[in-house]
Amino acid sequence: MGKSKTIEQKMKDDQKFREYMNQLDQDSKKEEEKIFTKIKENITSHYDGNGWDHARFFGNRNSDYQNYDDWSLARINNMVDMIGNALSDGNFPSKEVPGSEDAEESTVDDAKDFLGAFQGDYSLIIKRVKAIISGVLTQFATASKTSRKTTFKDMPLSGGLHLFFGSTGEVFTNNTFFTNQYIGSFQIVFEVMMSVDEGQAIGVQQILATTEQELSILKDLILEARKASAESLKKILKEEPEKYVATKATYDLILADLKKDRAEVMLEYDKYNQVTAAVDNLYTKTASNKVVTSAPEDDLKNIFSEWEFGIASRYINEKYNDAALID
Repeated sequence: MGKSKTIEQKMKDDQKFREYMNQLDQDSKKEEEKIFTKIKENITSHYDGNGWDHARFFGNRNSDYQNYDDWSLARINNMVDMIGNALSDGNFPSKEVPGSEDAEESTVDDAKDFLGAFQGDYSLIIKRVKAIISGVLTQFATASKTSRKTTFKDMPLSGGLHLFFGSTGEVFTNNTFFTNQYIGSFQIVFEVMMSVDEGQAIGVQQILATTEQELSILKDLILEARKASAESLKKILKEEPEKYVATKATYDLILADLKKDRAEVMLEYDKYNQVTAAVDNLYTKTASNKVVTSAPEDDLKNIFSEWEFGIASRYINEKYNDAALID
């Protein structure tokens, strides 16, 4: 990430604006450090509370600045895609997974061992991460006054990986440089930990339960964005009608992005539900806690695609293999 093209050009042309942005950079570094400190506390609480081993796998700190006429989450989404693709390809440690080059060799080995069995999860993971990050950042995609909002999230990914994420953003008005326009400054800090213990504890059912919660959060964000849009536009119509069209366009973009993110997560989520529902139709627990199945493993390979079979096998091991099985 970095600066939008409008801001980069303005910095080239205007010495005073460069000084202004340099001060924002210094302030951003302080905010990044505050977020990082809080994330470290959240990591300690999570793993110590569960009694799980853990080690840092990768992470990064970023600040981004955008003129609101150029508001876009494209750079952030590209970063998430890059990391996800590198993980699914096993391309780590590498610069595509920022910070992974500093990970302990044993941590990288554990990640490679665990992630192989969970590669089918990556499409869902990437959609979930992008949706949650986008939802957080769009909270300050438009504003009529200076404000700072800080948010922390964490989510189990797959194969023992767990994302800890923090962001903060502030909106600035400075008519000296951008007449009647806003500059958005936001900081993102994320750390991804690897835990063999968590990888063994978190299965398909937990991933789906977490995704359900995230879908609910995205739904609430859509409702909040609609409410914020109505309130903001009503105020602007009375006080600054010349800003109405641009502000409405920004809110429309926010709502479209949130709806798109939720739809993409739901699409991946439904794929998992179809597999688990099909398995549940094939396995039945009796009153004596025996499990009756109408489809032994060899038959499952004919019923499911290769990706579906991987999910089905994990789900069966989690839900049914703890009880006596009758073929």
